[in-house]
Amino acid sequence: MTSKRKVRMVSATEAKNRFGTIIKQAYAGDEHLIVERGGIPVVAIVPIQDYERLIAEEDLTTELAAGIAQGSQAANARARLRAFLASTAQQMPVVPEAEIEQDILAAVTAVRQAS
Repeated sequence: MTSKRKVRMVSATEAKNRFGTIIKQAYAGDEHLIVERGGIPVVAIVPIQDYERLIAEEDLTTELAAGIAQGSQAANARARLRAFLASTAQQMPVVPEAEIEQDILAAVTAVRQAS
């Protein structure tokens, strides 16, 4: 199943003030962010995997190419981890919140009695 990529506009001021969040949305959320200044789109912030498809390898220095390759490996590892966690979550039983609260209370009581 292919999902449509999320693309949204942010102002240059928002990008400056929330830069850490903005880049996390790009790499973790696989989101494209277009930064506008004065209502005019000026730059885009995209996940590195997408940038790799846009740039010719011969345009990169050896150091940049190595850094991008390392970033891609990290991105692939994150994607595998997200897939594993999603798969694991699907296999977990649904436990009512009241039962969870009871288990927590019983564990806290046991620890306090052991002290």
